[in-house]
Amino acid sequence: MNKFWIVTNQIYRKNLKSGSWLSLVLLPLILLALVIGIVWYTNQHNEPAQVAVVTDNPAIAQVLKKANDADVHYQYLTAGQAEKKLKNEKITGVLTIKTQPTISAKYVELANAETNVDLSKLRSTLTGLKVNQTAAQLKLTSAQLQALTTPAQVQKKTVSFEKGKQVAKSNATSVINYTFATALTIFIMLIVTIYGQMLAQEIATEKGSRIMEILLSSVSATTQFFAKLTAILLLLITQLAIYVIAGALSWGWLKQQAFVKNFLPSIDFSVLWSATSVISVLFFIIGTMTFAVLAALLGSVVANQEQVNTAVMPISLLAMAGYLLSFMAQTGDSTLIKVFSYIPFINIELMPVRLALQHTTLAAACVSLAIAIVFLLGFTFLTVNVYRTNVLVYSEAGILKAIRQSFRIWQAERKR
Repeated sequence: MNKFWIVTNQIYRKNLKSGSWLSLVLLPLILLALVIGIVWYTNQHNEPAQVAVVTDNPAIAQVLKKANDADVHYQYLTAGQAEKKLKNEKITGVLTIKTQPTISAKYVELANAETNVDLSKLRSTLTGLKVNQTAAQLKLTSAQLQALTTPAQVQKKTVSFEKGKQVAKSNATSVINYTFATALTIFIMLIVTIYGQMLAQEIATEKGSRIMEILLSSVSATTQFFAKLTAILLLLITQLAIYVIAGALSWGWLKQQAFVKNFLPSIDFSVLWSATSVISVLFFIIGTMTFAVLAALLGSVVANQEQVNTAVMPISLLAMAGYLLSFMAQTGDSTLIKVFSYIPFINIELMPVRLALQHTTLAAACVSLAIAIVFLLGFTFLTVNVYRTNVLVYSEAGILKAIRQSFRIWQAERKR
């Protein structure tokens, strides 16, 4: 056990100080900080559009001024004043309103205006004024006007069918679960691709430098195998811990910003602790370990570092397949999607999305997770034996031939 932790610590510390791992960890944080900084700067310096209102009815101008908000400010001016300010670029545009025979308007805006006016919001405000004018001409009472302008009520209810029974679902829960599962799918694809290549590169480096013969004289191949896996998983845990700490430190500032406050009330963060989220995290853990074992297998069959990129191609293809199928699942739950959601390597990305979309049940997701766990155990047992027999085999015949040769050597040793 002491040798195991010595190898684990050596590999962990070496990669922890490497520029590739540091860039992998810091680059997302830097990009996210830049995006947040741009959004914050834009909100801090986003001044409302200044619109001059020219009308023969001052009461309309007063109604518009009451509609001032963070996006647009109205000011009542004469035609001459408005034209002068527009020429000097002191205002964004001029809104000319005529009240006879009915309310109509014309809006003129600077071509180089820093802030554009939302015409749909402006049209909605003027439509309300026109409705009031028409109601006064028709001598409608306030009650009649309210009855006429009250929109139709439409209630939306999200349901799913579990064991043949209709079960109501929360709309907000569905959206957050889906967002969480989709983000986790993208994260899985990136993590398994990057860390898989890192593990394969680690093994290939040792084989290419012929240092493996020296290592095997003091540490068994099995111990090295699990030590490398553990070191890579510790690096992943370290990366996640850095993200959690960075998120916790920045959240105190973020939640005070206006661009975050606007949508916080509509989010129920308690759903992040739902069964769907827990299952998704378990798929992430099992999936990462499965791909790491595959990376170790592929790394052990290469003869030198030049073959690593070719050897890890199956990892990228499997990760991309699960990613694409998870997006196909958004458009419909076809038989193909259902079948692949139980196939190892693919199910770790596909099943969480299907569960979040409520295309499947929690019981089905648990079955898929159980299949993934059983496959991981069997695949690890197979890979350890192939790794043990193949770690000193240097084949230049190609990846596929090297894998077949490894299995023949392993089968021959089992018959002894």
